Amino acid sequence: MIKLDIPILEQISAGLIKVQAQGKLYPYPQNLQMGYDKVVLAFLVSGKPGDAPASIPEFYELCEQPFEEWGVEIDSEIDEYDTLLFLGEPTELAIELAEAFGGSVLSQEQSKIATKLFQHCQSHSQGVQIYTKFRKFIIEHPVLSNQEFVEAKGSFGLGIGLSDLLDECYEPAPSCYQLKENFYACPYCQALASINQQEQVIANPSCNRCPPGRRLKRKVKLPPDCLKLKRGIERFWFYPGRAEIRLYQKLTDLGLEVELYPECDRYDLRIKFESGEVWALDLKDYSNPYLLVKNLGDEPIPSEPEWDVGYIVIPTERKKDRPAYLKELKSRWRWENVKPVFDDAIFALAKKKVGKRDVQPRASSDTSPTKSKQSKAGVRGDTGSTKSKPLDSKSAKNDKSPAKNKGRKT
Repeated sequence: MIKLDIPILEQISAGLIKVQAQGKLYPYPQNLQMGYDKVVLAFLVSGKPGDAPASIPEFYELCEQPFEEWGVEIDSEIDEYDTLLFLGEPTELAIELAEAFGGSVLSQEQSKIATKLFQHCQSHSQGVQIYTKFRKFIIEHPVLSNQEFVEAKGSFGLGIGLSDLLDECYEPAPSCYQLKENFYACPYCQALASINQQEQVIANPSCNRCPPGRRLKRKVKLPPDCLKLKRGIERFWFYPGRAEIRLYQKLTDLGLEVELYPECDRYDLRIKFESGEVWALDLKDYSNPYLLVKNLGDEPIPSEPEWDVGYIVIPTERKKDRPAYLKELKSRWRWENVKPVFDDAIFALAKKKVGKRDVQPRASSDTSPTKSKQSKAGVRGDTGSTKSKPLDSKSAKNDKSPAKNKGRKT
């Protein structure tokens, strides 16, 4: 019996993402065609040729179904309840598999923008602060009204020079996300919510706070002229960025010296304790722990800026979806100088180290898409009074594609 192992699923996933990029199934992407051929072969070898999908369109529909319904054996490291497509869009798993195959149009999209951002900040006297401010704005604004977008372009234009780069990050919300001429945002992640065939507003497949496809009883109505982040930026910057900002704020509330995206994102958070000890934290948001390990590369966390203790941090939500996540991750872990940990655990460790038990968190800004004024406050004014460090080629951790052996906190 032929088992559909991870390399085959990676190739299929790369083909599915290519379909999304070209906006139609035909002409069939080469990777999808080759992956389909291997699936048919698996059915033939298993003695079930009549159960094989008769065509690529039929196979494309099969990708919407859980693997347990495919009728062939799947690699044991893949959850049998997972799917590769959700309402015609690649799922988190499909994106992770495609990245492991050698990159995708989504990672190329964010990599191109990240490179432009880094190059611009490299030549600016306050480049580090501008980089952080731009990334933070993207994370806090998954959707914008047209007026908010115009204001943001003005704020990132004069003296900063990133107005045009915002054009490359956002696009008009597609009509397929509309229900009775209205757009809605998810109340949990604030991103644009999906619409199912029953004309219900549902959680999108990348929101790890709510199961994909669940009808949203609460939702945020958006203006009819809203814009959304492009899929590559949404997947590789926005979704993992939520956990980065959340942890940054909690650690700052402890009174710690915390740097967000040190040296233009060599890693995510750099914590310096009163003792002088430095922790380096890099958040990785993968639905599958085995794919996370596979894509970390030889150096999970860059050695510069220097640190004493390193952690790969996983959003706590992954623990709810997959209770054995950390156990599975550790079963493949091969690095001695870096440890994997959930974000709630790293906060507890930091809190214990500073000896604080009853820390009152300070009020955080409301990043709901209904609060339009924050798009001004988030970018206007001085880019920071702290002295910026000169940027060099070491700072090019801007491409976070697993295809570049850096994993994705996606």
